[in-house]
Amino acid sequence: MLAGLATLIESIEGFELAGKFSSGKELVEALQNVVRTPDICIVDIEMPGMDGVETVKTIRQSFTKLKIMALTMHDEWHFVNRMIAAGADGYLLKNVERDVFIATVNRVLSGTSFITEGLSQKKSEGPDELTDREKEILKQIVMGKSNKEISDELFISARTADTHRTNIKKKLKLSTLSQLIQYAKEKGIS
Repeated sequence: MLAGLATLIESIEGFELAGKFSSGKELVEALQNVVRTPDICIVDIEMPGMDGVETVKTIRQSFTKLKIMALTMHDEWHFVNRMIAAGADGYLLKNVERDVFIATVNRVLSGTSFITEGLSQKKSEGPDELTDREKEILKQIVMGKSNKEISDELFISARTADTHRTNIKKKLKLSTLSQLIQYAKEKGIS
């Protein structure tokens, strides 16, 4: 897989392979010793030793502006959510076409909000499906409104608005505003 990915990257005009590493630990050590930081790191979720989630968290601590994309075979949204929480900028399945790979890397590099490609669209199943009221609250959150503003708009108490906000984050297993915005965008809520 690693050799194939390296060959793919080297074959794309305008792309340059800065290095390839078989573990998260090797990648982190290499990044700490580079003269010029690469534009993007592509990591798998499953790597020997330090897994992809821990690797992304570790990289993110020292390289806040470095773009990181997960390239994996896992087509489950809980993996996506874990990579978002760790600080990744994109998530792509290994079996996508070359053109989709190139386009996704370019979108991640352009700074677009969190990118997912190649995943099945059934993100919500069962317990993480939001109620109509929660969708209404999420819409307000995405607009950047405070609990007080939400309470005034929807004629509820600020405490109720805060409880809804907390429940939405728990239900979706998301913690940041950018993650909520991405979810809302994917669901057509915003």
